[in-house]
Order: sequence, then C-alpha cells, then structure tokens
Amino acid sequence: MKIFGIFVLLLILQLNCLKNKTLHGEIEHHVTNRDFNKDIEELDLNGLEDDIANIETVPYKDAYMHVSQITIFVRIDGEYHNYTKNSELMKLGDKFMTMLHNAMINVQLRKSGKGIFTCYYENKDIKEDLATYFLNQEEVDFIKVDFEDRFPGKRKRPFMGTNMRYTNESLNMDEL
Repeated sequence: MKIFGIFVLLLILQLNCLKNKTLHGEIEHHVTNRDFNKDIEELDLNGLEDDIANIETVPYKDAYMHVSQITIFVRIDGEYHNYTKNSELMKLGDKFMTMLHNAMINVQLRKSGKGIFTCYYENKDIKEDLATYFLNQEEVDFIKVDFEDRFPGKRKRPFMGTNMRYTNESLNMDEL
C-alpha cells in the first residue's frame, strides 16, 4: 500500500508540473504571465535605425537575363566535309567549349543547323573577345555578330554561302 501512495503522490506532482506549476505556485517567467506592452516600451531600437536605412541601398538585380548571341558557321566544304556529320560537329563544339571554359568565359554553345553553332552569352563586354576567338579557329568559315558577317583573315565572303548550307540541310535532315 505504501508503494501505491508514493505512486499517487508522484502522479499528482507530475500533473502539477504539466500545468506549468511548481510546488510553490506558478512560474514567474512563463509566456502567459508576461506584460508585452512593457517589454515593447523597454525595447531599444536605436541601433536598428541605421540598419533599416541601409536596407534601401541594396542594389536591385534584374531577374530578366539579357542574352546575346553569335552565330558560328563552320566550314563544311572540301577537307572539312566531315563536319557535316553530327558526331564530328559535336566534337568540334566540345573543343570550342573546353577552350572557352578553360578561359573562364561562361557561354552556351548549341548546334543550330548543319555546320552552324549559336553561342549564347550574358556578358556583353566579351562580345569582341568571343568574335576574335572564333575567327582565329581554322574550322570557322565566318561568324554573324549583331547582323554583321565577319570573316577570318582578309576574306570578304564565305567559302560556302548560307543558301547552300540550308539547301544541303533540307536535303539531309536525317543527319540532324
């Protein structure tokens, strides 16, 4: 019977603790016993005024990305005829991308036709560097930058015009 009495006493003590009461009464710092109006009056916000003023000076970054492009026309005439095959053109694209990524230039290069790559970039300051890089590659016939055709060396026209590329492309769509 003594064990049962001790068990009941412990049960009563545990119930009092669950109701946030101790043996001597309620807990003084419990959330339900706080005076929030007094706490807000005592709150010191002097240091936060400068921080709040500086929040407005955070620069706004436009979420819309401005992307530019350069179209690269690869030579597919004569000894460069193997670039009409999709696998060889992809190897050439990997070569270009490896060199650009090693130079820490972030671009995307996509195949957009037979012997044609489109290079997408976000930083407009690198346009001339990209144009120079692609014009120095021996596989490149010409590039199109901002609706302007540029040719490597002192050439004034491409080895193979765009009309011939698209007619060849329409005849061999199964290679794409």
